[in-house]
This record gives sequence, C-alpha cells and structure tokens, in this order.
Amino acid sequence: MIALLLATCSDTTATVLYVRVTPQEIVIGADSKRTAETGVTVCVCKITRIDDTFIASAGLAEFGAFDPREIALQAIKDSRTLVEARVKFEQQIEQPLVDVLTKLRARNRERYEAFKKGAAVNMIFARFNDEPELVGSALTPKDEKDGSISLVKNQITLMDVQKSKRIFVGVSKRTEMILDRPSLWSKGTVAGVQRVLEMSIEDNKEAGGPIDIVQITKGGVRWFPREPECDSRSRRVNDQPSTCNSARH
Repeated sequence: MIALLLATCSDTTATVLYVRVTPQEIVIGADSKRTAETGVTVCVCKITRIDDTFIASAGLAEFGAFDPREIALQAIKDSRTLVEARVKFEQQIEQPLVDVLTKLRARNRERYEAFKKGAAVNMIFARFNDEPELVGSALTPKDEKDGSISLVKNQITLMDVQKSKRIFVGVSKRTEMILDRPSLWSKGTVAGVQRVLEMSIEDNKEAGGPIDIVQITKGGVRWFPREPECDSRSRRVNDQPSTCNSARH
C-alpha cells in the first residue's frame, strides 16, 4: 500500500476524506458536515458525479460566492482528460482563491495560518473507464515578501495503477495508526473506509455525518448507503441529521 497525502496536517480541515485506488476499483469516502462563513452548520455533498467523472473536495468552501466545486465541474466540462481538467481547475480557481484568502487573512488569521500548514483547497478528480484514473491538487497559501499571497500546488496523478494506493485528508492520528492492520480491511474496502471515517469523525468535532462512500469499477458505480441528493449549492436534501442547519456552539 502506497500512501499519498494531499493535506499534510489533519488539523487544518474539517473534512474527512479517504480514497483507495487499486487496479480493480476506486473507493471514495467523505463526511458531510461543513461550517458556513456565517457559522451555521450545514450538511453537504462532498462527493459529486458529473457524467463518468467524480469529484471530491476538502478545505475552504462556503465563502460568499466562492465555490471550488462549481469551478471543478466547469473544468471537467471543458476537458477531455483528467489532467487537462486539473490544469483548467488550477488556472480558474487561482485568482478567486487568492482573493478569498486575502479576506480570510484579515478577518481570521488563525484559520488562515492553519491552511498554510495543510491546504486551503484539496480537489480530486476520478473516473474508471478502461482503467482507474485519478488526479488531485492541493493548493496551499504562501505569504510573499510584498504582502501578496501565492499558491503552492501539490499534485497527485494516478494512471496505469499497478499497486494499491491511498489518499487521505483529515484522518485522525488515532485512525492513521491502524490503517495498515489487516483486520481493518477484513470485511472489504467499503467497510474499511466506513470505519476510517467513523473513527476520524469521533476525533474531530468539526467533521460529521452522514458518511458518503462511492465504489467505482469498470462499468459500474455503487453508493453506500445510497447516492446523496443535493441542490445546486451542494446542500443535502435527504439524510438530514440534527447536526444539519444548526448554529455552531
């Protein structure tokens, strides 16, 4: 198993995201909880399907009109390959993200500094036609000497996968210690990813369910427990627990 990290610090994101890629499948799991700019807790779809491509995101969102998901969807529509989609996404999000980070640095310096330790935005693009394909990008802010903000790009490209690989964001330290135990995966990848998310949510008060998991294979897609329904703003319209649509305390 080869591990790849997008966000290098589990404390910098409320999202818990885990991805496993093998020659036979791509399994993506994510929590649903997000705290909006207003401080209200909402439940969203962090995994989205567009035609044969899936995107999964973690990091900065719900900041005014800024929406990394919409930029990613447009990048997919304008591209033939996932690598091309990533290039377009990075190009199109750069200035809007820098603008938002500039405002965030002035309003909430602590949160801005946390993003510098991990990533402000993580975005994953995945599909499985003839073979599994996955690309990812983590965009981390960097303060320049003139006071401006630049973005450091950490990219992951998985094509022609021969060995199992994993990508995770926001997985707790306690959970990370057991990722290589055979017992965690004895009931299959989906059950293992479910447990990883459950444990990490227990350890991270900013994360929360419902948990969404999608298994993508050649010619097939399965959601666990079911495909989530969300509106145009990615807000969930089903599976609404008490933690959704509530003020943060």
